[in-house]
Amino acid sequence: MTATVTGATARLMRSAAVLTVAVMAIVLAGCSSDPAPHARTSTSVTRTTRSTSTTTTTTSSSASATQTAVLNAWESAEQTLYGYLQGPWQQDRSDLVAGETSADLWPKLAAYFANPALQSEDEFLVGVKMGQLNGPTTYNLGHPTVSAVSPTSATVTGCIYDTGTTSASGKPGPATLDGGGAGGYNGTWNLELLNGSWKIVSFKTSSVPKC
Repeated sequence: MTATVTGATARLMRSAAVLTVAVMAIVLAGCSSDPAPHARTSTSVTRTTRSTSTTTTTTSSSASATQTAVLNAWESAEQTLYGYLQGPWQQDRSDLVAGETSADLWPKLAAYFANPALQSEDEFLVGVKMGQLNGPTTYNLGHPTVSAVSPTSATVTGCIYDTGTTSASGKPGPATLDGGGAGGYNGTWNLELLNGSWKIVSFKTSSVPKC
């Protein structure tokens, strides 16, 4: 699952901090608060949920169909996130300064992410756009696998590679905003079946030189 992009933007993820009015005020005021960590930095977003059914590893047609649905949802989520990162930061930054919200600017995220992962990715995108960073020109979603699955929850394991975020001058962006040059990150993504759709609810990643 490989995609090459030519536009300017940025990339992925991970902090459990909620995108609040206070965060926006700090970002827009240009204060020196550290942005939410993402991608190549060892990060995690966790959530405690009510116990569902026992994890299974059967190869029945039903389990196979579920795994396919989970992988499709995961891939769509990551492609959607990269798509927003690849949009020009100039317009998004202008809209944020004018008072637009993440839900206004990136509405499709809610179709594939749920809290706390949704809040984390919202905050990451805000950091990238306000930091005036260009996104990865190339990314590769690798070969994800479903490592655990039940009727209402699943875990995807994989490694994503990209070329990292850069500033207008071409220098790597901050490590917390997927800078540092080309590289990858191993990760696990937890999904839940919510209102009939599989969504990423939490994730944990760690930096690796390559996938």
